[in-house]
Amino acid sequence: MKFHYSFISFLILLFSSNALFAQEEFVCVWRNPERTMTRIFPDARDYRTVDYRISREQRRAIEERLGSQLLRGQQTQYQNYEMIGNDGVVIGHTIAASQRGEFGAIEFVFGLDTNLVIKGIYIQRTRERNTTFREREFLDLFVGKGIEDIETIEDLYEGESSYGTDAVILGIRKELMTFDEMVLRQEGE
Repeated sequence: MKFHYSFISFLILLFSSNALFAQEEFVCVWRNPERTMTRIFPDARDYRTVDYRISREQRRAIEERLGSQLLRGQQTQYQNYEMIGNDGVVIGHTIAASQRGEFGAIEFVFGLDTNLVIKGIYIQRTRERNTTFREREFLDLFVGKGIEDIETIEDLYEGESSYGTDAVILGIRKELMTFDEMVLRQEGE
């Protein structure tokens, strides 16, 4: 009888934790920043986490531009990382992003240089079976594109669409629009 109750308790815990995970809605964190910060910014010596609170008006503006809703975990807070060089000056921004794929969250990281252009991008974590979006040829389509290219990002890839390619494209557009709304427009005021 002990085994039976333990097994049932285990199943309840398993399913309730999966339900809680499903409600998380893909909040992405930058995994191992100390180890990976030089992957995109070789001259980086440190980083600073910058948090922004997203107001309802800002959220509406982002979603209207995007033509899609922000995921639940991305609706009230925006975070990026200022990359600091040897002399203590910001040399760019690292953005850890996530978007919904077919088999869960697709986490990716990209960097914007001081001209607000994508300097590099890599996939951090995924469970997708179709791996086209992980290929360097696909990811390199976005290098050299930036804030001014937001509206044309989705036109860069002419290959076969998949959950992964669509998620990365939407995620890049979303993050660039959110950066524009939360960082650039705040600094401009």
